[in-house]
Amino acid sequence: MIETIKKKLKPYVFAWKYRNQRKALKNKRFTIISDNCWGGRIYQELGLPYQSPFIGLFIYSPDYVKLLANPKHYLSGELPLVFVEESRYRSKDGITYPVALLEDIEIHFLHYADEEEARSKWSRRLARMNWDNLYFKMNDNDQATYQLLKDFQDLPYQAKVIFSSKNYTDLEDLVFFENRSEQGFVGEDLKIYHPYFDVVEWLNKGGDQV
Repeated sequence: MIETIKKKLKPYVFAWKYRNQRKALKNKRFTIISDNCWGGRIYQELGLPYQSPFIGLFIYSPDYVKLLANPKHYLSGELPLVFVEESRYRSKDGITYPVALLEDIEIHFLHYADEEEARSKWSRRLARMNWDNLYFKMNDNDQATYQLLKDFQDLPYQAKVIFSSKNYTDLEDLVFFENRSEQGFVGEDLKIYHPYFDVVEWLNKGGDQV
């Protein structure tokens, strides 16, 4: 009951809490491609509809970087989601949500009740993507390594950011989360980015065309 009330109140709380960010945002038709649920959090904070299929899910870093090397292929809408019983990355016992392959990319639909919901929302949000205004975010967890972060850094996109618990000074798009340095990875707490990263400033600069 309490969780239901919180869920209903959340849009109103966000509207008040992030009112200044919403007012400052000039660029409102953008697609965030994120390796976890962070993009969905940003659309919620800014009071915008989801304009990306990367909502309520996560992708392990090796697959995520591979997908970004050829996004037009993987996100064309022509590849079907094939749901699977096992993951390459974790034990079957630890999975309580749908997992699908997009060709050879494994997608973990963490916040979806079943395959039907995952497939339906993926397809609907895929159609909303703005290919002329793309933004990319990567975390340093989910089997991320320095080399994978560097591979992400080397992708031919300008509007990209790395959230990391380690201060790799040679990665110019990296944002160092000092409060996660002892933990060793940034993790899944989606709201902790605020002291380190101005998302509205980032979005207002303009995204990539692919």
